[in-house]
Amino acid sequence: MSTFALKQLPTSALTMFVSIIALCIAFMVWTLFMRADLDLISLTNWSDVSWQIAEVDSRGRLVRLGSHPFALALLFGFVTAGCLSFAWGAWHFFNGKGQTQREADEKLSAKLEKVGEELDEEVLLVMRLLKQHLDLSGSHSEALEKVSDSLLAASSPERIRSIVQFLIDENNRVKSEVNELNIRLQLSQQQIDKLRVSLSDSHRLGMLDAVTSLKNRHWLEVNLPKEVQTATDANDPLSIIMADVDHFKRINDTFGHAVGDEILRRFAELLSKNIKGRDTAARYGGEEFVVILPQTKLAGAKNLGEQIRSELECKKWMHHRTGQPIGKVTASFGVAELRSGEGCDDFLDRADAKLYEAKANGRNCVIIDE
Repeated sequence: MSTFALKQLPTSALTMFVSIIALCIAFMVWTLFMRADLDLISLTNWSDVSWQIAEVDSRGRLVRLGSHPFALALLFGFVTAGCLSFAWGAWHFFNGKGQTQREADEKLSAKLEKVGEELDEEVLLVMRLLKQHLDLSGSHSEALEKVSDSLLAASSPERIRSIVQFLIDENNRVKSEVNELNIRLQLSQQQIDKLRVSLSDSHRLGMLDAVTSLKNRHWLEVNLPKEVQTATDANDPLSIIMADVDHFKRINDTFGHAVGDEILRRFAELLSKNIKGRDTAARYGGEEFVVILPQTKLAGAKNLGEQIRSELECKKWMHHRTGQPIGKVTASFGVAELRSGEGCDDFLDRADAKLYEAKANGRNCVIIDE
């Protein structure tokens, strides 16, 4: 393994790797170097008797041969330390995956929040600049009114020249300030454009599924609790549909992952086509999808699930390159409506349970949680 590859591994994986190496070295040391007599001469003796204890009887016969206690203790210490460090590394490696994802989600949320704050600051700056522009225009109008009154009362050429000079100076001042405001507005506009692009990229990378372009699980985890809270506060109905493409693994194994991804994309398009308004479709993971239906009762959600199921079943599928028929593609659906006082996780679990019930009942059906 290269040095670069080792640097890419997490600390827990490196700990496991080093622990295995240490165990191998311990057994090698046990086999080759642990001696009962630890002098330099014994190191040149490769006989295993030198690191074992032997007893002989009065006739010179070997009656017992065993490992030296010091050698056993040293080996036991090495093996115990290696096993404990490997167990520690394994525990942190497998438990750290969820923490790593949570940390990534938290970093993304923090980035989005920071960009949003910067965008708000730039918008406020633009508002202040526009207010300065309006104030400047107002003061300029007042100055012109005063000059107009002065011109009417002016009786000498000197007085008229002074008024004209005042107008020139005032015009230059206003022109300079307007130019400065325009430059600052342009800079703010450029900064807003950069922030908008950054915000858009963050949302696209963090909230959209790369295969189907639907909202992803991270978006669902962030926004479904908000929808539940909104529905609870307003005492409005809220339903969800969980859908799973039937026998998707068989499709992947038979026709390849490219065909599997294409089916997921087409199914995502079917979901998007059949929802409207505040309804949102998201890819929950693998071949599983979730449709959030605000202000929709259980009966309406069931009808939508049946409509999607029927349209999918009627489609004819074939390999996009070879033209080989793929056969009928179906999906199973679980539907639930939010109950009073129910949390987001329990809400999802009920829909998920009905989805698995639909798959157990032969697939290609809609099961509701009544």
